[in-house]
Amino acid sequence: MVGDYPSLEDLRNSRPFSGLGGTLTRDFLAKAGCTSAYFTYTLKSRPSHFKELRNIKDHELAPHMEQLRKEFAALDPNVILVLGDFSLRALAGVHGIDKYRGSILPCITKSDCKVVASLNPASLITKDAFGKMRSFSDSTFIQWDFNRAVKQSEIRGYNPPRRHLQVCKSSIQLERFLNANKGRNRVSVDIETYHTFPICIGLAFTRNEAMSIPLFNVQDYRNIEGIPHSQILSIWKQVAELLADPNVLKIGQNFKFDERQLVACNDGKSVIGLNINGFFFDTNLAFKTLFPELSGSLQFIASVLTEEPYWKEEGKGFNPKKDKFDRLLLYNAKDAAVTYECYEEIEEYLQAIKIDKTGRTLADFFYERVMPLHPFYMRIESRGMLRDNTVQQYLLEKYKTKQLELQTELNSLTAEHLDKPVNVASPKDVPLLLFECLKLPKRASCDEKTLDALSRNVVKDGYRKRILKLILEIRKVRKTIGTYIEAEVDHRNRLLTGYRLTLETGRTSTSILKPPVTVEKLGIAFQTITKHGDVGADIREMIIPDPGYCFFEFDLSQAEARVVALLANDTKLLKMFRYGVDIHRVTSALIINKCPDMRLFFDEPNDAVCKTLKNDINTALKAAIDDEFRQVGKKGRHACNYDMGKGEASIQLECSEKKAGEFLDAIHMTNPNIRGVFHAEIVQALKDNNRVLVTPHGRRRQFLNRWGRDLFKEAYANIPQGTVSDHLKFAAQRIEQRAPWFLIVQEAHDSILGLCPLDVGGFRPFKHVERLAKIVKEECEQEIDFTHCTLSRGSLVIPCDIGVGDKSWKYMTGLDKFRIANADRF
Repeated sequence: MVGDYPSLEDLRNSRPFSGLGGTLTRDFLAKAGCTSAYFTYTLKSRPSHFKELRNIKDHELAPHMEQLRKEFAALDPNVILVLGDFSLRALAGVHGIDKYRGSILPCITKSDCKVVASLNPASLITKDAFGKMRSFSDSTFIQWDFNRAVKQSEIRGYNPPRRHLQVCKSSIQLERFLNANKGRNRVSVDIETYHTFPICIGLAFTRNEAMSIPLFNVQDYRNIEGIPHSQILSIWKQVAELLADPNVLKIGQNFKFDERQLVACNDGKSVIGLNINGFFFDTNLAFKTLFPELSGSLQFIASVLTEEPYWKEEGKGFNPKKDKFDRLLLYNAKDAAVTYECYEEIEEYLQAIKIDKTGRTLADFFYERVMPLHPFYMRIESRGMLRDNTVQQYLLEKYKTKQLELQTELNSLTAEHLDKPVNVASPKDVPLLLFECLKLPKRASCDEKTLDALSRNVVKDGYRKRILKLILEIRKVRKTIGTYIEAEVDHRNRLLTGYRLTLETGRTSTSILKPPVTVEKLGIAFQTITKHGDVGADIREMIIPDPGYCFFEFDLSQAEARVVALLANDTKLLKMFRYGVDIHRVTSALIINKCPDMRLFFDEPNDAVCKTLKNDINTALKAAIDDEFRQVGKKGRHACNYDMGKGEASIQLECSEKKAGEFLDAIHMTNPNIRGVFHAEIVQALKDNNRVLVTPHGRRRQFLNRWGRDLFKEAYANIPQGTVSDHLKFAAQRIEQRAPWFLIVQEAHDSILGLCPLDVGGFRPFKHVERLAKIVKEECEQEIDFTHCTLSRGSLVIPCDIGVGDKSWKYMTGLDKFRIANADRF
């Protein structure tokens, strides 16, 4: 066991790997089945400046290495477990512990010895020399690395995987490769691109053999080693037939990227036309189904499931004008072979894990529920939404004018302190103004969260509060302009978004599209567009339906709060939800002690009477709580459900921490089952089930964080968020099957937005809207059965609200109002 240099505890104790870090390291080793090891360091003394580690000279290192060689000679180790980047460079000759951890490498200082790299466990509990501290979830793969080192200690010699990697030089060679694998019905596929163009495609029918096929390496007088044009045509034909054959099942890593470029690259302007049929296994989606909290990159998956040493540098930064093409092709072939091996290993894990008492496995959930998400989101990403450029120009002018007005006011307020305008994005101007000139308490950062906290909890006088507010508002306006209004559209004048499908709870996230997926940055992260407030409304105004279509949006009403009420066995909450009492206004009213007396409602068994009482309650609530304060109640209930602290809640509620604490206490006093049943049973389930929770749909998550409140908060949110997100996505796919003319363009956790066609020539132009509304209600309002959930409960129906608009995304209205407004057209 070789670390970089001694810790302060080591120097005090005159013993390597002492103190808490050493104890933790020995615990990892013991769990791996090793009771003893030799502990030492590459550097025998602690460096005075840690920057020296990066620039240490050979002559300075020489005496330390000589001592290390003597230790190796005396011990004759079979495996050296290196814990740190400096030791990795010294003993294996490579750099980058995050990349090489898990790799089995030849030792450059001892010819018959192996090196296994890992992170230093001490970095889980304290910052390293460069100020970095690891997440406790990293302990999972650190343990795997230790396990690997112990296992390798029982095997003499360095034996990396042997793979037969071929570069296709002719159509005949490809034909022979395909014929040799004709009996195999699974193939992993991987592409490499240059400016989004797929320049080669790797195929592997086994983990041991793969071929990379160049797609544009045409022979001419400048490229005499290329492939003749006639053979390139034959190669394309063979590749196209293989990819289109549904009987040959395709395997890929994060395959949305590959499939996108094989169909049409260059931001959709250049049609390649290599369509994929039979795609059935995405290693990224599969691994994240197994371990939602770990990385799903091929590099990471291979580091824990295979013995392939880190190889990604082999293809990094390829430039066809400078580099030999075969270098990229061999890298591409290895990617395909490693992907196939990862598929085999992951599949075995999926089949072995049971998710309920009926015997269903995680493989069943993956194939039935997760893999269908790949084509579903491919369709959404490819569609995008049309932008009204006239509205966009109007908004650009509006927000630039607003920015100028705010900046002018800020300049006026700060003129006595500074002799120049304040640049609100400057890491020098803002701290100078706030901490030196205005004498605010110093903070390490001047980001939005810090300034907002200062404004709410520290600053009392109106002058300094206004300056803080102006800085925040100017930043917000600049972000609105740069991120949303000036977002680039594609060649069809459509705003696109990219979906990441593998968040821990099963939710998705969105992002702009950027290289290497696109040539230039395109689009908007749609899910970040706020539903409330002026900015969200303005952005929605410039997004319009296609000609001949209207927007059709449906969302699950108060969905997560309903799931929490069921999991908490809170009969009062469930009754309010069942009869349609406005729960968020109730919460707001509780906060300010204006809630109407609801005892009659809770005690009344008669259905008709309850409906009448519900109407009376909602009328009283609407009179007492306006729409803006209703949002406070919504955020407050969310904060209680997921056990936010008053600091985090104060940000959500936009108030002081003291006020936020009072709000939370008021809600918890009224709904004690949230903590007493829901939270308590989640913690107990984590104890009893090896930190595993399973949602009613079968989505499984093992929590890897350190035991304590942070882990519990993640766990409280997991079943509600995962249940709602999955229920909506699965319903949306069924809706697509029943209404293929409905084109979904956005998914946002609990809502779906799509384009519904208008039959302009028919007698009833909006007949599709009515048909779609009926289908949506039937699919979204299906019962969710919690029998096989970790917290076993009954069933739950979540109501679905529908909005329709034929002008822009901003102007959406309920279906009934839309029908009345367009009565002559229905």
